[in-house]
Amino acid sequence: MFELELAILLAVLTALIGPILVTRYKFYLESKKIKEDPLLSSIRSNMLVDEQLEDIKSELKSCRVWVSQFHNGGNFYPTGQSIQKFSIFYEHVKPGAKSIGDIYKNIPVSLFTKPFMYMYENKEILVPNYSKGDKFGLSTFAEGTGVKSSYMFALFSLKEEFIGTLGIEYCSRAKTLNENQLEYIRDKSITIGALLSTYLYKDIKHK
Repeated sequence: MFELELAILLAVLTALIGPILVTRYKFYLESKKIKEDPLLSSIRSNMLVDEQLEDIKSELKSCRVWVSQFHNGGNFYPTGQSIQKFSIFYEHVKPGAKSIGDIYKNIPVSLFTKPFMYMYENKEILVPNYSKGDKFGLSTFAEGTGVKSSYMFALFSLKEEFIGTLGIEYCSRAKTLNENQLEYIRDKSITIGALLSTYLYKDIKHK
């Protein structure tokens, strides 16, 4: 009699627990398909870009390294045409150097038409020494932020879209980078462009 009751009990437990385990396993599999939390995805992407900037600052002993990105910022009246702007979204500054992240926020692209067009066509703007002049009118802005040398590189998406700029700056004194150092930055700009592009196009479905 006891063996019969035990067999019945085991059968009941199997009937109850089995489906529960199967259901929980299905839930686990489905949960793996759920899109990653957008905040966590952003933080992870930011960390990857930050690591690249830290590497550049450390390798080149620069006072400031930054990344700006283009974005929309309001609309023109009365057509509603989008206003194209740029902002610095990433910045690494050595101790004692001035941060410019708060200065370059929501800046109309129209204020820097010439340098942006040159970078789009030539991929970079190199100014080893502002005291010797520059042909893009950037020396006024450099003076305001204490910059002696600037090296700016265009960032492109995986679809070859111009999405931003990588800047390396020297403040205490002018610095002329050699070709190996410039090639190093060019390689880094490709990597950073790919990282930004991967995040921007993440989970976007194209028709």
